[in-house]
Amino acid sequence: MTISETTTTRLSLIGFLAILLVAWFCYRPALSGDFQLDDRSNLIGLANVEDLGSAVDFMLSGQAGPTGRPLALLTFALQADHWEAGAGPFLTVNVLIHLVNAALLAACLYLLTIARGVSRDRSAMVAAIAAGCWVLMPLLATASFLVIQRMTTLSASITLLGLLAYLFARGQVANSPRSALLAMSASLVLGTGLAIFSKETGLLLPLYVLVLEATVLSRPTSVDRRYWRAWQAAFLVLPTLVVIAYLLTSVDYPDWLITWRGFTAGERLVAESQILWVYLHKAVFGLPGELGIFLAGPTVSYSLAAPQAALSMAGWLVLLAGSVIWRRRYPLAALAVLWFLAGHSIESTIVPLELYFEHRNYLPIVGPVYALTAVLLLGAGIHRRVLAVLAPVYLVTSALFLYSFASMSGEPSTSSRYWAFRYPDSVRAVTTMASYQLTEEGPIRALDTLDQFVIRKPEHAYLRIQELNIRCMFLPGEAHDVVIEELRRELPTVEFTYTAGTMLSQLLDSVVATNCNGVGLEQVRELANVLQGNPHYGLVPGYNQFHHKLLAGIARQQDDFDTTVEELEKAISFQGSGELNMMIVTTLAGAGQFDQANAFISAALDDEPRNPLQRIAWRRNLASLSAYVDELERYSRNDE
Repeated sequence: MTISETTTTRLSLIGFLAILLVAWFCYRPALSGDFQLDDRSNLIGLANVEDLGSAVDFMLSGQAGPTGRPLALLTFALQADHWEAGAGPFLTVNVLIHLVNAALLAACLYLLTIARGVSRDRSAMVAAIAAGCWVLMPLLATASFLVIQRMTTLSASITLLGLLAYLFARGQVANSPRSALLAMSASLVLGTGLAIFSKETGLLLPLYVLVLEATVLSRPTSVDRRYWRAWQAAFLVLPTLVVIAYLLTSVDYPDWLITWRGFTAGERLVAESQILWVYLHKAVFGLPGELGIFLAGPTVSYSLAAPQAALSMAGWLVLLAGSVIWRRRYPLAALAVLWFLAGHSIESTIVPLELYFEHRNYLPIVGPVYALTAVLLLGAGIHRRVLAVLAPVYLVTSALFLYSFASMSGEPSTSSRYWAFRYPDSVRAVTTMASYQLTEEGPIRALDTLDQFVIRKPEHAYLRIQELNIRCMFLPGEAHDVVIEELRRELPTVEFTYTAGTMLSQLLDSVVATNCNGVGLEQVRELANVLQGNPHYGLVPGYNQFHHKLLAGIARQQDDFDTTVEELEKAISFQGSGELNMMIVTTLAGAGQFDQANAFISAALDDEPRNPLQRIAWRRNLASLSAYVDELERYSRNDE
């Protein structure tokens, strides 16, 4: 490089490091935030991590996806000592991962641009600006603000490392084709294999590379065309077909899933075609008040008969077809479209997840950001002048918006009031505000908030379970007949949510711990049966498992051994779990039924999970229970 090129490259690096410092400054207010949504339910096991064995048990306990995501859980286990300190230490690690990812992304984009024949100084500028815009993008903030979404960002870390290794090896293909291809293959296999153990979106690494090879990268001339095609078929096309096959297993939704989610696979695809446009809009114009986990999702149609849905779907189909056909004529435009759609192919197509979450754009938005930056910087003079204006404006605006968003996240009590006011129909926003009101303003204020919300939104009347729970905890001596009667009337028609089951479990704990006037174990059992009679709940296998586990807990409190065992067996018939194994073994052994307890353990060993990692956890759990039974039996004999 010339002196001028070296200077430009160094300035780009210094500028990017400055952007990383700004990003840290912008994210820092969020570090005083709290656990949100399913953070606690996924991480509560950290309270039991005391040594290596318990850390391994926690790491293998994941149920969030097919793999259990043990690598992500391992990083949480390493922070187990901070569990009681709150979310701050976990959020700090999340933000640091995001900054590391920005550095990895910049390195990837630099090598990618170099591979396209661009000079090093221009490549450094493209990488610095694109990665800088990405790291400050407010749309991506919830991937760090939600503690449990470390699964997303850590999977992205490994994906970016795999991509970086691939691009570096590809840069050596002219000098040593065989060694380079071997390294490229290893980067894809190892990168994908490790990334999916943090989150299943790691499967997309080969698809991302396929998009690059099909658009902006040219075939290495040092590799024979037939050999290159065979290599691509084995390491890029075949893994892509695996992803497609994985998606096709989700096409046929069972009736209970349609009842729960409210849409079929086809309807979800139609809805997501509209949401993808919303994501792109918010990537550019997303204001802090329009982002986050508490806003009501965008209004969408599930039918192509609606003009909005038809136009959205037609738009993506036209862009997809045009990107495939003219991918070599307009490579950057094709990259933007194909990378974005590839990145959303798992979470924003037919897999039956919730419709809208902003963190799903974490890697998919890279394609459009890079393509736009490269077009403007590497294009004609007027394009560079446009970039010279737009880039600073976007970076400064994003930093201001991100800082504002982070400040809101870092004051969860205050912001909960804002979100509930801004989105009064959001059950998440209102219930979060009510939880802070309970702590800071007392039970009457929280109860009034929940009651007024249910009056306006009767489909969420399951929240009256939480009302009853609050009354039993803080106002146990008052009469609760009115709330119980409302629950009897409203539970048969409420919408499905697993949160209702969690509330019933909390109510059981409160009833056991307090002397709640007119609310005892029988009332909890009655409400559980009423809710289970709701077809939205009774058809869901996972909820049926929970229902019978709850009834077993009630029977155990009543010292009803036979009913406890019967209900646990019903729960296990829907789906076994380590917790259910523990409950039934301790129940049997506690009653002196040692042979039955050992017989159950032997049978459970033959019914282990298919997932090899979960199988290890299953066996460790049963081995621990077997030792418990043996010890209790020896103690019982000695006592005789």
